[in-house]
Amino acid sequence: MSNVTDHMLKDYVETFHDTLRETASECLAENDQSRLLHAALLPAKITGYISTQFGVALEYEPASETSLTIVRGSARVEDLLFRAPRGLQESGPLLKILGSNIQIHDLHLNGAFPFRLASQDASAILQEMMFSAGTWQRSIAYAEVQANRTVEYWSRDRAALRAKDEILAAMVEVARAKQRNVTVGEYIAEFKNRTVLLLGAYDERGMIRLETIAKSLTELGYLPLLIRDVPDHPHHDLSQKVTAVGAIARFIIIDDSSKSGHLVEAQICKQNSWVTALVRAKGEFSSWMTAGFSASSRVLYEYEYDLANAASAIGDVCQWAEATLNDLERKFISTYPWCKGD
Repeated sequence: MSNVTDHMLKDYVETFHDTLRETASECLAENDQSRLLHAALLPAKITGYISTQFGVALEYEPASETSLTIVRGSARVEDLLFRAPRGLQESGPLLKILGSNIQIHDLHLNGAFPFRLASQDASAILQEMMFSAGTWQRSIAYAEVQANRTVEYWSRDRAALRAKDEILAAMVEVARAKQRNVTVGEYIAEFKNRTVLLLGAYDERGMIRLETIAKSLTELGYLPLLIRDVPDHPHHDLSQKVTAVGAIARFIIIDDSSKSGHLVEAQICKQNSWVTALVRAKGEFSSWMTAGFSASSRVLYEYEYDLANAASAIGDVCQWAEATLNDLERKFISTYPWCKGD
């Protein structure tokens, strides 16, 4: 499999920011554009690090104007990024990162080489970090570190999609804030963590089921979100909407009682390891494609419900989802102890 080149990474970064800027100007008010993570990082000195051995990283340093430089080397990407003394590089790391999109922010990690990415899917996002060991120090305002260095992952098409995903997530937050007559900041602080993405069929019978489930979720204090209510976004189909919005939902419920586009969307949830419950009305079944959906994963769940008594079943599903999220948080903290609150 081919790996990204200097020119490709430069194209990726430029395409990402061009798409983010152009699409934001079309879809978001000016004051909402400033809330976009990558827009807020600019202007910046952007440095791309490409390891011919393992990994790619992007670092953003505050600057008076934006510039882009690519650094290529034979050392692992962590060594290119941290620029620690050789003896420290060869010592054991303070942390080994196995998961993807591990976020570490506002901390000072001291006493050893910071971390190593320990799997082909591992990645980390660093923000306002200080690292030190002995006389060596390294501060990072913002960086993304990826084990994946394939051409496909760093393509211009992927850059444009990721930029649009960031826009779409912001559009959802803006729209939901307006519905509740609060600011985006107030919405994020008070409501975002209660959003449940609800997927299923939109025919007459399907809508009866979805509306019944939504009513039960509302009574439990959640904020159900149907994918059809997500604002339209240029060049996004329904599956791409699910990819963008699923990442910001607390968990996902899929009504699997009849065939619909959710059969594809269920696989997206599975691939992203989102906490997802597949519920079926008694006597109903959509497809063998979702049979045994939860068999090989602890974040997937299947449950049969009676439409006439959906509230009880949805309560059980939500209890499972919250227990699963809490269990994941405990395991996450035991693996990455800096995430533990005071």
